[in-house]
Amino acid sequence: MPNTYFAADLALPAPNPLYLRYQQMQADTQYNSHQHPWGQLSWISLGVMDLELEQQHLIAPANYLTWVPADTPHSAYVRQALNYTSIYVSAHLARLLPKEACLLTSTPLISALISDFGQRQLGHMQDTSDQNQAELLITRLSQCKCAPNFLPGSRDTLIAPILKALQAEPDNALSLSSWARAVHSTERTLARRFQSELGMSFGQCRNRIRVLQALAWLKEDKTIQEIAWRLGYSTPSAFIAMFKQLIGFSPERYRQQMQESRS
Repeated sequence: MPNTYFAADLALPAPNPLYLRYQQMQADTQYNSHQHPWGQLSWISLGVMDLELEQQHLIAPANYLTWVPADTPHSAYVRQALNYTSIYVSAHLARLLPKEACLLTSTPLISALISDFGQRQLGHMQDTSDQNQAELLITRLSQCKCAPNFLPGSRDTLIAPILKALQAEPDNALSLSSWARAVHSTERTLARRFQSELGMSFGQCRNRIRVLQALAWLKEDKTIQEIAWRLGYSTPSAFIAMFKQLIGFSPERYRQQMQESRS
């Protein structure tokens, strides 16, 4: 496959050891297949980003970074307007990060380091202090667990129909034992399949499906209480706790960030 680098990439000097680019992306923005001469970290302030690779589909909500190694073809789709930071990583520091594309969970320190660069609109590192900050950022990211996806898919004959049903009806409250009877299996077998196929439990998978639906509904005028009820939660507090655990902040704070990005 021929190299499909962006012309802007080829005009840049090599990262020293990072180069950051900041952009406001509009909803429903599509980037066709391309690659970068350096490894790329992508960080979004809110919303969801989809990356399509040759053998992989990454779904990345806010509070996650996507990591794509150098010369890895990928396309991207942005579901809603968001603030985006692209971070090119030098070959030296990229050795500390995974060899395969994946999601990396952000932490308060990682977010603070990236936010500081953003507040200063820093592209290339300007001095030793910036270089030290860059090295600390990559060191911290190298210690993060690498997740293959926020919501993996599956062609497993038992798991696939359950995923399809949950995505169609995120408020579906059937227990794992009820699903086992529906797909003519056992609860124990299904539990093992979710862990082996998706790397998470049935409950964790259902929560992730629900939070992705919540991100879409938070763009609308629905109240937090209504969203919680439509997702099958008996109380808003249970929904808020789940949302904060997966996204890193409350639904209300997410909505505030979304409104601020539009102003």
